[in-house]
Amino acid sequence: MAIPKPARLSRLTTRPVMRILSLGLLLSCAATLACSRPGSPQVTAEGRSTAAGRRYTVFHPDGLRVQVVTSRPSPQNSSYQLSVAAAYTDLDTDQPLDLLVCNGRPLQPAAKVGFLDGVLTIIGDSLTIGRIDKGQTPPAAELARVRSRRGTLLLQELLVFEGRNQRPAGGSAFQRRALVELAGHRLAVVESQADELTMQQFAADLIELGARHALYLDMGDWDEGWYRNGGEVVRLGHRRTETARQSNWLVFAQAR
Repeated sequence: MAIPKPARLSRLTTRPVMRILSLGLLLSCAATLACSRPGSPQVTAEGRSTAAGRRYTVFHPDGLRVQVVTSRPSPQNSSYQLSVAAAYTDLDTDQPLDLLVCNGRPLQPAAKVGFLDGVLTIIGDSLTIGRIDKGQTPPAAELARVRSRRGTLLLQELLVFEGRNQRPAGGSAFQRRALVELAGHRLAVVESQADELTMQQFAADLIELGARHALYLDMGDWDEGWYRNGGEVVRLGHRRTETARQSNWLVFAQAR
């Protein structure tokens, strides 16, 4: 923060000083109105149901920039419109697990776990959800490309790829959340309202809701997120017991 210089004494009368102060207040109010003008991109939340009656909330972040951050996004930052956990967290270190490159900064040289088969790559305004063999690390050339472009690359569980379910039957049942690519390359974050969903059922429902590609987002006890609904910040997630240990977030924000 710049330290203001001492005010220089002048021979201004009270009336010109008041005019200057009034102009400053008008400029400040105009800037505030510009930042909150109705045309600014915001998240819209839509309720959807499957044919079987399972209910979901679909968050549409149209016109917002997306990034992964490793510092907790503050709801006090009015540019942030949606924040959810992204990659898993390493239980031994409380650091992001298989977040290999974050905004150009390498965090891990190679994948640590053997069951992640989805790749999220963000470079500028381009976001892709890809597939990788389980237990593998993206090629060194790809990691170098992401680093040089100041991009982000993380591994997660792949739910849907090219409109097909990627998850086997069985497994635990939780509330579920995913980053989804819909037709026309539109992005959405989809969250189940129920707690008792396997990954396979979740993926099948996402396909019914129009998913072309879908990548899982960390949930269970790490499920806390939030979105901005006008002037209200709405918390997401049902458990929220490990919020303090969350290590990375997928955020959607208004352009600066």
